[in-house]
Amino acid sequence: MRVCYGLPRSGQERLRPRRCAIAVWLVVTLFSAGSARAGAPEEVLKAYLGALYAHNSRAAYRLISRADRALKGEADYLREHPNFSGAALETATALASQIRYVRLRTVIEGNRATVTFEALVPDANDPAIDALVLGFDANRLAALSPEGRRRIQEELDERQRAGRLPVAVGHDERWELVREQGAWHIFLNWAGAVRIRLTADVKAGLPWAFAAIQPIVRATPGEELRAAYRITNLSDRSITGRARDSFEPPDAARYLDVITCFCFIEQTLAPGESRELPVVFRVAEEVPQGVREIRLRYEFYPVERASAGYR
Repeated sequence: MRVCYGLPRSGQERLRPRRCAIAVWLVVTLFSAGSARAGAPEEVLKAYLGALYAHNSRAAYRLISRADRALKGEADYLREHPNFSGAALETATALASQIRYVRLRTVIEGNRATVTFEALVPDANDPAIDALVLGFDANRLAALSPEGRRRIQEELDERQRAGRLPVAVGHDERWELVREQGAWHIFLNWAGAVRIRLTADVKAGLPWAFAAIQPIVRATPGEELRAAYRITNLSDRSITGRARDSFEPPDAARYLDVITCFCFIEQTLAPGESRELPVVFRVAEEVPQGVREIRLRYEFYPVERASAGYR
């Protein structure tokens, strides 16, 4: 089972603690993408997981297999996994350096490799760590002096030495890699992922354009992803609308956990204004094999019609 423990949160979205099947987002020492390509499977995996932990999605994407990348372009991947940058990336990398592996084992069979391990992962969502790293708020971290950022690293080191660093334990993590042109890459099997089809509509004469930016998202069971819709007011007056969601098949809500969305939150657009609305969701790990596609539909109504029960 692959479970994410204590992943750093986005300072903009402030999501609840993440537990997802795409990774234990961790690293003992970050490797460059270039050196990882020439390394052993476990080194490539460390580089990939480290990039994920630090929200360096561009570096992570370069280490994914060609077969997977053929199904999901870099722009879509970066939208699904927003990047940290600057001081936030530096701080997340410092936290990643405190992770410890145990029972690391690699089995290679031809051009495929399996890496299994357990790990002690700093819990970035623990209140003590969250306060130390300023909630990974990019603006607050950027305002720190180099000395201030160095003190964060020193405090993390001291907590680790004293056994006071809050951790979560990743058990029995198992990852697959493939060798392509002499280099190892992470195999995520996006071909077997659940397709999340995002659709949109406006109702009751609402003069807005409304559509998903990425109509189809491939998600592996347990993976947490970010998608987005765009709304535009086509009228010459300010209008307030509100949305509701629905799922197909009807029981799909059991298998798709919408963590952050714009449902039932009023949106007021000035004439001609456009806005991007994020949605963060996770596909259940226990999704049945027969469920290969889930439709998540949003409908916007004028606020006065929404309050009347969408009639």
